[in-house]
Amino acid sequence: MLSLQKTMIDLLQKVQLHNHLNQYEEFEKLGAIDVYYLEAINQSKNTTIGAVSRLLNQSTPNTNYHIKKLMNLGLIDKKVDDKDRRVYHLSVTKKYTEMIDNNTEFWQDLQDGLEERVSASDLATFKSVLEKTLDVIDEGNEE
Repeated sequence: MLSLQKTMIDLLQKVQLHNHLNQYEEFEKLGAIDVYYLEAINQSKNTTIGAVSRLLNQSTPNTNYHIKKLMNLGLIDKKVDDKDRRVYHLSVTKKYTEMIDNNTEFWQDLQDGLEERVSASDLATFKSVLEKTLDVIDEGNEE
């Protein structure tokens, strides 16, 4: 495994554990794949079931199962397309965004800790690298 890959996976896992293992009982009912579905839907903004299936390399029936579970927990909405009634668009609910937004103390502590340990120019470089990483990932998902 590449060292960058391992570091990114370690970072992702630690952030996910912290974000999703908090005081909300809804998160206790989620499996790892449910969390990936939530994150994919949240990042993709008004995506479709087919797009999420392809993004996560899952079958449509499997995706539908997880979508139903997340809808029952009140974490996502499914709305029919105005033009093509066979297509459904997915979005996270206000409940989900409020649950994520309530985690600001963790993010503030992380930022404060980085600002104490890392120079301002290194922190700016780190932020720039993260933004470019997001761009590269988004470009790869557009293909």
